[in-house]
Amino acid sequence: MVNTEEENFPRGGKRPTATVKRKPQDDNLFAIARPPKAKKQKKAKQAKQVLSEESFYSQLKLHGSLTYHKIQDGMIILGCIRHITTFSLEVELPGLTFGHVKVTNISDPFTKYLNKMLEENDEESDTILKKIFQVGQYLVVKVLKVEHTDTKVSVECSTNPRDINIEKGHTSFKKGVLVWACVQSQLDHGYEMSLGVKNCRAFLPNKNVDQDITLNIGQPMWCAVHKSESTSVASTLRLSAKQQHISANKIEEIGSINDLIPGMQVNMLIEKVTNRGLQCKFLEDYFGYVHETQLSSLKKSPIYYPEGKVVTGYVLYVEPALKVTHLTMRSMESVREPKHAIGEILTVEVSSKANNGVYLKLPDDEKGFVTNKRLINSLPKQANVDVNKTIKAKFYPGSKQKSRILDYNRISRLYVCTLEQDIIKEKTFTLKDVKIGELLKVKITTTKPEGLVVSAGLVTGFVPNLYLSDAAYSDNLKKKYNEGQTVDSRVLSISSENNVLFTLKRSQVENDKCLTSLEQAKRGEQYPGVVAKTHSGGAFIVFYGNVTGWLGKKYLQSDSDVSDPTQYFYHGQVVNVWIRAVLEDKVILSLTKPGEYKKTIELPIGRRIAGIVGQVHKDKLDVNSKSGKLLGTVPMNHLSCSLDLCPVFMKRFTKGEEIRDLMCIDNRSQPNVLSRREGLVFTRKANTKIKEFAYLRKSEIIRCSFVENADSGIYVMPHILDYTENVLIKNEDIVSEKSIPKFKLHQSILAKIVNIDRKSKILHLTARLEKVFDNNVKATMELFSRYIVDRKQLISYGKDNDWKICQYNPGERVKCKVEKLAKEGGCLVTLPNGAQGLVASHLCPTTLTEGQKVEGVYLDVDLRDEYAEICLKNNINQKISKNQDGMINNQKISSVRVDNLLIKTDYALTLLRHGGNRQIVYIPLRLHENDFFGCKQTYKQKQFKICICAKTVNSVLGISKTLFMNLEKKRLKKEKHKKEVATTKAKKKSINSNVDKKNRVVMEDETTSENEAMHGNEVSEDDDEGIGSKSVEETDDDADTDDHDKVDNEIVEKLNEGKDADIEEDIEAHESEGEDMDGEAIEQCNDSKEGSDVSDSIHGSATKPVLSGISSFFNVQTENQKDESSSDEEEQIDTMKKKKKLTAAERAELAKKEEERISKIERELADATKPPESAEHFDRLLVGNPNSSELWTKYMSFHIASTEIDKARTVAKRALQAINATLVEERLNIWLALLNLENMFGTKDTFEKTFEDAVKYNDSLAVFIKSIQMLAEAGKVADMEEKISKVRKKHKAEPKMWLEIAKTYYQINKFKEARNLKEAALKSILDKKTQMELIVRFAILEFKYGEEEHGAAIFETILSSEPRKVNIWTTYVDQLVKKGKIDQARRVLERSVCQKLPLKSIKTLFLKFRMFEEQHGTSEAVEAVKLKAKEYVTRALDKH
Repeated sequence: MVNTEEENFPRGGKRPTATVKRKPQDDNLFAIARPPKAKKQKKAKQAKQVLSEESFYSQLKLHGSLTYHKIQDGMIILGCIRHITTFSLEVELPGLTFGHVKVTNISDPFTKYLNKMLEENDEESDTILKKIFQVGQYLVVKVLKVEHTDTKVSVECSTNPRDINIEKGHTSFKKGVLVWACVQSQLDHGYEMSLGVKNCRAFLPNKNVDQDITLNIGQPMWCAVHKSESTSVASTLRLSAKQQHISANKIEEIGSINDLIPGMQVNMLIEKVTNRGLQCKFLEDYFGYVHETQLSSLKKSPIYYPEGKVVTGYVLYVEPALKVTHLTMRSMESVREPKHAIGEILTVEVSSKANNGVYLKLPDDEKGFVTNKRLINSLPKQANVDVNKTIKAKFYPGSKQKSRILDYNRISRLYVCTLEQDIIKEKTFTLKDVKIGELLKVKITTTKPEGLVVSAGLVTGFVPNLYLSDAAYSDNLKKKYNEGQTVDSRVLSISSENNVLFTLKRSQVENDKCLTSLEQAKRGEQYPGVVAKTHSGGAFIVFYGNVTGWLGKKYLQSDSDVSDPTQYFYHGQVVNVWIRAVLEDKVILSLTKPGEYKKTIELPIGRRIAGIVGQVHKDKLDVNSKSGKLLGTVPMNHLSCSLDLCPVFMKRFTKGEEIRDLMCIDNRSQPNVLSRREGLVFTRKANTKIKEFAYLRKSEIIRCSFVENADSGIYVMPHILDYTENVLIKNEDIVSEKSIPKFKLHQSILAKIVNIDRKSKILHLTARLEKVFDNNVKATMELFSRYIVDRKQLISYGKDNDWKICQYNPGERVKCKVEKLAKEGGCLVTLPNGAQGLVASHLCPTTLTEGQKVEGVYLDVDLRDEYAEICLKNNINQKISKNQDGMINNQKISSVRVDNLLIKTDYALTLLRHGGNRQIVYIPLRLHENDFFGCKQTYKQKQFKICICAKTVNSVLGISKTLFMNLEKKRLKKEKHKKEVATTKAKKKSINSNVDKKNRVVMEDETTSENEAMHGNEVSEDDDEGIGSKSVEETDDDADTDDHDKVDNEIVEKLNEGKDADIEEDIEAHESEGEDMDGEAIEQCNDSKEGSDVSDSIHGSATKPVLSGISSFFNVQTENQKDESSSDEEEQIDTMKKKKKLTAAERAELAKKEEERISKIERELADATKPPESAEHFDRLLVGNPNSSELWTKYMSFHIASTEIDKARTVAKRALQAINATLVEERLNIWLALLNLENMFGTKDTFEKTFEDAVKYNDSLAVFIKSIQMLAEAGKVADMEEKISKVRKKHKAEPKMWLEIAKTYYQINKFKEARNLKEAALKSILDKKTQMELIVRFAILEFKYGEEEHGAAIFETILSSEPRKVNIWTTYVDQLVKKGKIDQARRVLERSVCQKLPLKSIKTLFLKFRMFEEQHGTSEAVEAVKLKAKEYVTRALDKH
């Protein structure tokens, strides 16, 4: 806000100086109570009614700024946030007073929101206050309670609008006034606000909130009333929170002084200027006062403002006794940060004297204040000194003084200072002056049961009982410490809440070696530590800064027999320990000095080597050269790309065995760290090279290894040739979800470079999946192929080394003995060679008994837990081929339906049936190294369709078709930009080919030399002492590729499904026909080519995407497009350059060809049956048929197929403008197509914006349902649940809504949620007939998408209470027949015809029964039904 000042020019005559007469109620402004009505008191009353201005001013002189003695309960004051803690706000009040606001006194909605967060264990609950508020922010607070003690005054306040507006009614808020409100809830178009007043509703539209500002639930704020609609019963307000609206909101009129709230802006007339402030009048009848600390500028004094001038002021508070309003001339925007730091020592100038101290002039035109108490303390301690005279003589205006800043008061914009020499000279003034491990003298101030409160200078700390002495603690030990005593101590730790702990232990105080951080810990160094806890296996040792270490039992002195460390140590004992090793979050300790590491050959980062396995440790392997020198160690998790296989590789590598494909990734400490995982990646992945730091670029992806966790993220070690620092990746740069995954030491992580500070060598990385994964299935298959190859290597090794579980092949029939049956299903079996096998519950018959021998099929092996996966169900075993060689009969299949057999940690095991040669297919459960949560949810169905992507070492690899299509759609979004960049580069290349040709040759030579220098020279085995011309052996790139070079990739082709998900009967018929033809619904693609690799299979088919929600409108034909080679382009350019002038014959020939071309185009345009192939063609067709949503959506699909998403959006907008407004269905189709487009190719914001518009202009229920289905198909469950929550509130009386949502839940296998909807629907819809229809429809949904047993149970429940409902009997039978439950359906029909029903109803049931037997029974059964019908009719007639 900008202060406005203007002169008040009288219209004529002299300015009146006589007493101004006012209305009786105004004259009685300062009356404390209403006078009695007795006539004798009237004269006295009239005598006091007229109060002269001089009398008013004289009273006002007694009242300066606010003090603790003037603060009363119920006062409403302007406050400024001073400090934010987890549980409260500390606020500054005028007059150097302070208050605090508890977290429960923010607002009622905030309290509810916070309780919800605490129930959900949300980590943000600890920082929510810092998210909503900021230091220096102004607030309206109400004083709830003032407590005076001998040492301090506590003022408890509230910012709750309910407390601020407690005396107001719903009609108190008129248009144009400023109100204090809080956010009640967030709505689609704005926020519901709460003023804490009954029958008063308030709404804050999104357009009335400043951009880039998101309001939080419960956040209190000022709002301006833009619209007010009031009745005698209730009021509705429309508010604005824009800063420009609040700044421009100036109050012109109020009903009474109680309508004022702090922060209101008013014009005030200066009536008198005093030495300490301005006395003024505002809103014609109200008196105000501006203290000198609240003037518009620190440079100005009160005399700067002339009487009669009109200035802008803001309400601070109203003094309750005199009803005088205290104001400030400063705006209500947040206060800037102070220029000078607390504790800074400055030379200042005394500017003026105040009643309670003196004002100082600081550098940069800042203002300071020193209280009288501190002035007295700064004087010499002499008994006969006149304090007043001494202060005036020493601290006169203009005198220079040396001062120290104690605090900064934002609301007064004053620095609180001191002139006391002992404080100025104090070295330990703030926490910034204290360091962990520092030796300080502390003074004991208070003795408590838990320890001693001490002070070091002006810093207060605490000494726990455990750290009072080297001896074990006892109560007598504390008695030697007295209050006021000064002792030596060291700073033990400083917490995040600025709590300081000290230690008085002599062994720590006298020892200068202090371990204060993990980074400081080095092997072979000795430090004193304190025993914090003992255990039978060792003791936990605590150092400075809360660094902890573990002293294991085996690392105690070798000459002492310690059977129980709990008897060896006592709690609080100081021990001098040696550091043996440093782990992620602690150190391993020893009481004896550890020996030196075995000397290691120096290796540069990136060097690829081979070696001999030396010592095999629990979690690592030592690798030696052939001459026995130590090359380095391979951590367990660096042995394979799969963390699950790494422990198995530890068993596979034995001492003396050769190990290849190793790479040095860390040489910072000895021994070197080697990696087989990274060695394989950098050796065999052509486009992946380890680089130097200078060659890194933004947006480049680098490989890293996890090192340790941090509070704000994780530390990783990037694999860079000349970079040895660990890099922090923040939590928000790891995953978008709130829960951060648990990482294992040395786990592989890929990171994208966001920013590079080359000067400081600092990297900013992100590991979010969407940033590092380009949605290319090829990359997924390459990672999974490495896993399969590693797995096959282990199985092959196991066969050669008599691992029992590896002696069988997948698909092999084995005789098993049942050892134990599990209660929940499944069993444990023993194989003929003694190996253990596990049978999952869904692969195990229910008729088995323990000890029974049965034939099963060997499916898979769990190498880590050492058991085989067995299937004992004959109906499944018959579908599994004995020869699992990866050969598929139909090589042209693109997608195929499979049976789900097993879900393992890293992969799913599925089964192709007849069309796929009954082969087992392996499906990856992780798309990428950074797919930390995996895609296991995708494969929970019993059957699903997959795309076959590759074949590796006789294993078929595949991926979910739905997942494949989703990845391809995301990848298409990036292709357009890449093509444009490539085209631009090609043009520049062709234009400057002659110039650049020479340069390219030079650059290629330089690049070759740089790569050679980057990777270093090969190391020979002649010299083991160092790296140079002679050193350890290095693996040749072409040697020993194991099985990694045996990857044989199959064909992948995408298919467009031309069926609509809503046409359920057609789908069922289609699937049943496919199963009748060849036993499995296998889709074929004639354009597939055999022998393609993974890259060709993924990128070779340029299938145009189809919007899923409008697939019934159109079906896009796809063609594979081949790119011209660069050589062809150059030839064409050369041909054009050589072209000469045409002859007459040549020109005639060209004219003839042109005429034929135009004739061909005309014939094509005349052919209405030919589908459009260009934008112009679509435009021509739309001229004649502008209301066809099918044509418009095909037009959109045409642009999407070319990845021109913006053009597709433009077409949709054109369609909405062109289609007649009365054609509701056609317009709805366009909206749904647009929603589908945003769902697949847009962002969440664009989808939400489109959704809001679609709801506004269409049937909202239809839009909600279709959107929910789209989100479910896309796997966006969280967004889907959000839409479901909204539509349930908005359309809870619509049966269709409940059924469609239930259908969606069933389709994504959320059976529990779908069944809960049935109960919710019955509570919302009270009509009995509609309820019955709903129950039946839910039963049908259960049969169609859920579990048929539940569906049957629902029907049986209905029929038990309503047996006369014929339609329910017939519907029940139909559902059973569709599921193939013929016998059960027959029994239901037999029960139905036995009911006592009207003749017309029973006739319907008998007809149904007869038709049923005609289709599914025999002729005898049909005759039996006819006979039963005749008997029923005969009995009915006999009764009549």
